[in-house]
Amino acid sequence: MAVFAHPDDEIGAAGTLALHARRGDEVLLVWMTRGELASQFGDLPGEEVARIREGHGAHVAGLIGAQHRFLPFGDTLLSGGREEALALARLMAEFRPDAVITWDPLDVHPDHRATHQAVLSALKLCRIPKLVGEAHRAPVRLYHYPRRDLPRPWVYVDTTPTEEVAEAVFGFYRDFYRWPFTLEEFRARRRLLGREAGVRFAEAFQTEAPVPLPALVGRVPGGEG
Repeated sequence: MAVFAHPDDEIGAAGTLALHARRGDEVLLVWMTRGELASQFGDLPGEEVARIREGHGAHVAGLIGAQHRFLPFGDTLLSGGREEALALARLMAEFRPDAVITWDPLDVHPDHRATHQAVLSALKLCRIPKLVGEAHRAPVRLYHYPRRDLPRPWVYVDTTPTEEVAEAVFGFYRDFYRWPFTLEEFRARRRLLGREAGVRFAEAFQTEAPVPLPALVGRVPGGEG
């Protein structure tokens, strides 16, 4: 399960999510808002922007091979409070994820920070039957986008097999919004992470506690999603 604030926030996790979808895992991509205040749309009414961005989310989920859901909260209005956390908790109780990917807790955008806080609370609330019905009490690993200034363990996922999916997601948004970033710049960032991990392309996340490995060699878990 991946939880983000706005459509396009998921770019940094697209390869990991696609990797899990390809190996047969169920993947759910959730956005807290429809991103209706995006400045790139000028004076277009918010409801029309929301409709367009919902279409973006559906398209990207299709590229990844994921289910998707939009929650009904307003762009820039997220607080990380109980209502948002409870909506997420009910989704978690329904979907029963093994792991959740989200924003880091210190991002400059208040919606991103609030999304992280809502996820933290939801991971507790989804365990309470009186709130969600059939509770989800199995362990859930939380991963978030990495920050060099946050002293938490890093986890690298070898996304070389799904690099074309990540590039397709990036290219779709870049072309629509006319971002001044090239595909080669996007690849270079992913190659750098790959070099750090000893693979061709990688995505990186952080987690609050070290990831236990079954052994020092062999298949290494790194991309629960």
